[in-house]
Amino acid sequence: MIRPVSLFPFALLSLAPLSQAATLTGLWEFNNASNIGKATVGNDLVIVGTAPTHSASMSDGTTSLNGVVATVAGPANYLRATHGIAPNGGGSGSYVNEWSIAFDVFSPVASRNSWRALFQTNQSNSNDADYFIRNTNDTLGINSLGYSATGINDSQWTRVVVTFNLGTTLASDEIKTYVNGTLFATHNDMALDGTYALDPTLLLFADNDNENASLNVSTVAVFNGALTASEVTALGGVGSAIPEPSAAVIGGFGVLSLAFRRTRRQQQA
Repeated sequence: MIRPVSLFPFALLSLAPLSQAATLTGLWEFNNASNIGKATVGNDLVIVGTAPTHSASMSDGTTSLNGVVATVAGPANYLRATHGIAPNGGGSGSYVNEWSIAFDVFSPVASRNSWRALFQTNQSNSNDADYFIRNTNDTLGINSLGYSATGINDSQWTRVVVTFNLGTTLASDEIKTYVNGTLFATHNDMALDGTYALDPTLLLFADNDNENASLNVSTVAVFNGALTASEVTALGGVGSAIPEPSAAVIGGFGVLSLAFRRTRRQQQA
């Protein structure tokens, strides 16, 4: 999604570039109303069931983002992402154990007291989703992972980033959730090759028993490693640019080049 950007070279140079271990492999920005699943980076999304509705822009009353889809509730309706990540992180060598995912989302009024699924690792969507915005208090997670201590403001555009390094014994590498660039929750670690290890595809906004109320979505991004705290901070808050691979190169000048190419379309309403 293309938006104008002001240049602040010194600020940009201070941002840490993404490491080679966390390369962007999939980016979907919903710019194309006639091809909702069109990828900016990686493979196009496959629409399963009823297609999301597309809006050229959407405001939460303060922030307006261009290129937005409203997902459709129900177990038959979701998006299938071929994430493009090779098996990694040990285990059997068949699954992705180190990865990260980012969303720019906010909840329609009608969804705010409902479960809202963000992703599902089960390829047949035959069980509960694996990460939620909770119905009662807008906390993030699921029972097995544990939920964040506080909830998000679901009436505002929010960037949620979840990072996975499965089976690690290092506290610094546990499963973590960040909101608008800041650590929001540290979750329970999960096993190598287990529930949170990925097959070649990942289901977005999917759940088997209607716990996937509609969400407004402006960006989804997938990375092939567990982003560090500094890398998530560099991604910024909602509407900030997701650096494409050509920008995530060695040194600050790679990050600086992002300013000349593109940014998430954000404006004050």
